Amino acid sequence: MNMAVGERGFLGFILLVLLEVILLLSAGMTFFGGIRGAVAATVVLSGINYLTHEGGEFWHWEIPLLIGGLIGILLLFLIGKKANKTQVIGGFVGGLSGLIFLGAFATPIVALLIWALVLGTGLIPKYKKSQVLWSLAPSFLRIILGIGWIVYGNLLVH
Repeated sequence: MNMAVGERGFLGFILLVLLEVILLLSAGMTFFGGIRGAVAATVVLSGINYLTHEGGEFWHWEIPLLIGGLIGILLLFLIGKKANKTQVIGGFVGGLSGLIFLGAFATPIVALLIWALVLGTGLIPKYKKSQVLWSLAPSFLRIILGIGWIVYGNLLVH
């Protein structure tokens, strides 16, 4: 086996793992940071774009990134404003955050059971359906934006 090829392969693997960690952190910033997290994630992906592309190719990727980031930030603002009018979102997001942190260290089914037993918080608040939908909308939008950052970041480097 050629050592140079093996070392380059391992180094390439490490760089891809580091990239995925950065992309997951960007998605996490969007989910937990809301608008500020989306701005930070846009800056992080712009940095990755700057490091991996030059000249015209940079702007080929940067313009859709900035437009997508701006649309995501505006959607987070508008949907968050509408969700705050329902007054349901506060307790739900706290419970959802607890579920995510607990789920990171346990299997999803066990995490749901332990979360329900220990915290005693329901997954769906007992309000009108429209209030529940608007209370869920910011969390789902944050998840969608986070997944979008991960996918776009992977497309940037390949």
